[in-house]
Amino acid sequence: MQKFKLLIAMMLSISLRAMMLNRFSAKRSKISTFNLKMSSEISTLPVDEPIILPTNKNSENLLKIRHTTAHVMAMAVQKIFPETQVTIGPWIENGFYYDFFNSDKQFSDEDLKAIKKEMDKIIKNNFPLKREEVSRDEAKKRIKAIGEKFKLEILESIKTEPITIYHIGEEWWDLCAGPHVESTGLLPAKAIQLNNVAGAYWRGDEKREMLQRIYGTAWETADQLKAYKKMLEEAKKRN
Repeated sequence: MQKFKLLIAMMLSISLRAMMLNRFSAKRSKISTFNLKMSSEISTLPVDEPIILPTNKNSENLLKIRHTTAHVMAMAVQKIFPETQVTIGPWIENGFYYDFFNSDKQFSDEDLKAIKKEMDKIIKNNFPLKREEVSRDEAKKRIKAIGEKFKLEILESIKTEPITIYHIGEEWWDLCAGPHVESTGLLPAKAIQLNNVAGAYWRGDEKREMLQRIYGTAWETADQLKAYKKMLEEAKKRN
């Protein structure tokens, strides 16, 4: 009888071990399957490719965006500070700038925020940009009517005719040969940033008026602006 009980106990022990081993193997199988699935999913996740920034030379659209953005900035400045006079505002390698004359006002960082906010409104209004050709006399007449002496000097430096003017809606205009986007609504507001203010003499002549130059950057997309800022940060760290 004792031997029989011992045999039963041994059989139960073997059976219990087999059950535990089967459960452990099943769990290991599930874990392995889960890990394999996760590994497969991770391997198929898209890898962010580096953004190749366009240039003024290889993207006419970018050049137009920057040129028009400079005009929109000048329009915004004169809306907020009507006594300010504009001079020139070209596109440059990584953005644009515009030179302003205002002897009574020194632009601050807070002013730049206000100017950008006004620019966003102009962009949202989707004003058309219209090219107009006028005679030299007509251009001079219009410039004198708004009292902008620097524009008169710019007009004198233009040797060809007719004189071209670009309008932003019916709100603002400047002497300009272009090119520009068709309307302000085509400007990517989130890809535009005003950077800083610097001093510059009119015509580079220290005997002439001191101007305030507002620098900005503009890109085709917000992602491009983000990539550009990251590039600047990395360059700063290396230096």
